[in-house]
Amino acid sequence: MILIYIYYAVGNANTQRQENEIAAIMKKRNPAGWKLISTSTAIVDTKNQFSNLYLFWEKN
Repeated sequence: MILIYIYYAVGNANTQRQENEIAAIMKKRNPAGWKLISTSTAIVDTKNQFSNLYLFWEKN
């Protein structure tokens, strides 16, 4: 089993935007045999609502 994570900076903490970005990445990764196993968001700038999005993938 191989685990990999993708760090992805998001301009704002808008949930719909993050969901759209996750969907776009999944369309590229899933056909290659990768499975999204977890996501996490960390707010790094509350004044500007800037967040980091982490995607964790698994490939056997």
